[in-house]
Amino acid sequence: MKKFTCLFALFVILFFCTGEQEKDKSNLIQPEKWYSVHPRPIYSSLEKIGTFQSWFDVYKITEDTYAIYEPNQFEEAISYLALGNDKAALIDTGTGIGNIKAVTQELTDLPVTVILTHEHYDHVAGAYRFDEIIMYDNEQALQVLKKGRNNTSLQQYITEDYLWKPLPQDFDPTSWIIPSMEPTQLVKDGDLIDLGERAFEVIYTPGHCPGQMCLLDQKNRILFTGDHFFPGPLYAYPPDVNIEDYRASNQKLVQRLDEFDHLCSGHNSPWVKSDVLPRVSDAFDAIFSGEGEYSQDNGLRRYHFDGFDILIREDML
Repeated sequence: MKKFTCLFALFVILFFCTGEQEKDKSNLIQPEKWYSVHPRPIYSSLEKIGTFQSWFDVYKITEDTYAIYEPNQFEEAISYLALGNDKAALIDTGTGIGNIKAVTQELTDLPVTVILTHEHYDHVAGAYRFDEIIMYDNEQALQVLKKGRNNTSLQQYITEDYLWKPLPQDFDPTSWIIPSMEPTQLVKDGDLIDLGERAFEVIYTPGHCPGQMCLLDQKNRILFTGDHFFPGPLYAYPPDVNIEDYRASNQKLVQRLDEFDHLCSGHNSPWVKSDVLPRVSDAFDAIFSGEGEYSQDNGLRRYHFDGFDILIREDML
């Protein structure tokens, strides 16, 4: 009887959350059969370390950098494990559906510190498993992390249309939450996070959301972008987006292009040439000049560019 009650409760949650999602969802945001892009071509050129917990695919990006990829859910979240001499950094922690700490323990014996590029659920959900969490010192972002997410609010991310393959066997959808968390260290623009013979410079890049920051690995000429950029539809339409900040942040990165060659992005592809960033600035200029090709649906536009799209509301133009 107890098992039946839990299953019925889950059905009710899924029914109402799916209904809410269907009402608001646009094919411009989530195309039907979004998983038809798999396997993304970039992954055939990377060294695959293995599949862990049937949920994470791990790829070696450089000798001391691993991409921890979640291809089975619509977000296609990517976290990164970066190794220094003294300790390792886990840059973002994914959706929380799998146990990302267990993955890091298979990849390194170094102590691991989490660095969160921003406050969205698909980047912070696994952070509670770690003792040390670094985040940008932005009050709005910190409040999001402190609030956490309850089970009901997360159910929309594991409905059938959000998943490509089954959830891990040891994942319990009825108890999935993001607990309240507080960072153990706050950083500001220009700060250095030292791992021992490897350091990240914090570059504050608000726009996608208030707490968004990028991390510059000068030694390896890599920029970890979080959700400032990824090869897909850049979200410029949600309530926590600030378009002017987004454009200014991108230009800030463009001015430093001579310091990095590749982007390690938060979704879809872990290895993108840095020359895409000037095109992002040009794309925003085109949109706000009334140019650019786009698809339209229910007040939303998806502008199409080379290597990325931009999703924006009509009332923002």
